[in-house]
Amino acid sequence: MTTARHLSAKPWGALTALSAGALLLTACASGSTEPAASTTPASDLISAERCAANEAAGPITFLTSFNYVASAGLLDVVTAMEKGLFADLCLDVSIEPGSNNAQLVSAGTAQLAGVGSPSDVMVAIDNGADISGIATYGNTPAIMLMTNDDVTSLSDLSGVTAGYKGAVPPQISAMLSADGVDPSTLEWVSVGYDATILPSGQVQALTGYKSNEPLVLASQGYDITQWDPADYGIESAFNTQIVNNTFKEEHPTAVEDFLRASLYAYTWINESDENLDEALSYAEALSEAGYDLDLSRQRWETEVELINESQPADLPIGGQSATQWTPEADMLVEYELVGAAPDPESAIDTSFIEAIYDGSTLIWPAP
Repeated sequence: MTTARHLSAKPWGALTALSAGALLLTACASGSTEPAASTTPASDLISAERCAANEAAGPITFLTSFNYVASAGLLDVVTAMEKGLFADLCLDVSIEPGSNNAQLVSAGTAQLAGVGSPSDVMVAIDNGADISGIATYGNTPAIMLMTNDDVTSLSDLSGVTAGYKGAVPPQISAMLSADGVDPSTLEWVSVGYDATILPSGQVQALTGYKSNEPLVLASQGYDITQWDPADYGIESAFNTQIVNNTFKEEHPTAVEDFLRASLYAYTWINESDENLDEALSYAEALSEAGYDLDLSRQRWETEVELINESQPADLPIGGQSATQWTPEADMLVEYELVGAAPDPESAIDTSFIEAIYDGSTLIWPAP
């Protein structure tokens, strides 16, 4: 067991009591295998043995879900890398924009990635992906349905053209069914990422994320109505981190400390507007396309609010459970999006989050 120390290898500026007290605990991660003695010099924050174990993981690639948008589980990873927290824990992490994240992580092309929800993980596993969900940030639907303001009830949507991306979200189908609307009565069409197809009349309904499309449309002066599955009793979760199963078995401390650094950065970002501005500047510098700082700030603040409002009392930030994932598993079966009923218990690995928290308090630094 190593005595916790203050960050000193990288300048973090004025850290608050977060780093001076609550996160600076003396603790050991449970269930990890003790690596053999090593002559590798210890990081300023962790023991030589743990540093050697993390270095043995080699280069680690993390794939983003949507380029470098300011999303929970992404901006905090970017911040942890740019602040040197991964390096402080002897991890060699690089971040790349991702698509087909589950497939690439399963193949070992990348070791870790972010995906939109537990549904993405369970569908991928149903398709043969060798991955596990290791952290989930939000515990409410992030998906919603948008309409123009002439739609006054979900029953108005029967027969209209509705746009979706990838697949019709089961949360939306469940919401419609809960209000007595047969989802099959809508004419569903696959669309791109231009949300203005809704106000322009190309579709009469459009699925989207609470922290994205409504903010984009509002910034352009469009007035739309949001239909939230949570208002209809639909349970869901969002922003899940995944890992390659072979990698997690061979390098458990690396997975633990990846999450540890990311979640430390998540809390740091939320300490002040100045910290958020700094974090957004990192994402802006990495983005090859235009980066809207104002919309990015709104996106982050929207997701953090959703996370805070939905956080279960028995789980820390990033915590997950089979109970949390079961509603989405049931929806996937009901709307025939999987070939076999998912097993949430086997789709998640809670050991890494359990190892880095003492109750709801993040253990920082690593033991």
